[in-house]
Amino acid sequence: MRVNRENGDLVTGNTLSPRVLLFAVAMVVAIAVAGFAGTRILSFFNPDVKQPIQFNHMLHVEEVGLECTDCHQYVTTEEFAGRPSLETCSGCHEDPLTESTEEALLVKYIQDAEEIPWRRLYRVPAHVYYSHQRHVTVAGLECNRCHGEIGLTSEPPRKPLKKLTMGFCLDCHETQGASTDCNACHR
Repeated sequence: MRVNRENGDLVTGNTLSPRVLLFAVAMVVAIAVAGFAGTRILSFFNPDVKQPIQFNHMLHVEEVGLECTDCHQYVTTEEFAGRPSLETCSGCHEDPLTESTEEALLVKYIQDAEEIPWRRLYRVPAHVYYSHQRHVTVAGLECNRCHGEIGLTSEPPRKPLKKLTMGFCLDCHETQGASTDCNACHR
């Protein structure tokens, strides 16, 4: 047996001192907690999005013939695309067209003159400047380039169909010959 000069622990042969063992256990627990917390933190920043109405994009695009800009009215003129307003929906749905329970919810919003509380699905960080008008009108990009085939969904996706990362944006900018200068997109 000998005494560790640095911490005063009694060390015998190849066994670990209680302090070393306690430290090792604490590290294992900390790593496990960090892993669990990490997934919880990520889900906090990218939670499942549940829309108030299970809107069927495919029905409206393929059967009715609507374009993205028919409901997202600011996509060609503003930084933001805009979510469908009550006025937009009431143009066709003031009275029920089907016996759908989702359409019945929509008609109730219209009759109550209560805006539909659509929830944002796609987000860009606050330090990023993004303009729909610049990308759609000036660059001529199609909506599905960033939003995926959302027009083919029969119910609202709970997560973005494409991950909008800096790498995703830079790849597109390089392909399109657009600026990759940091100040072009970062505030």
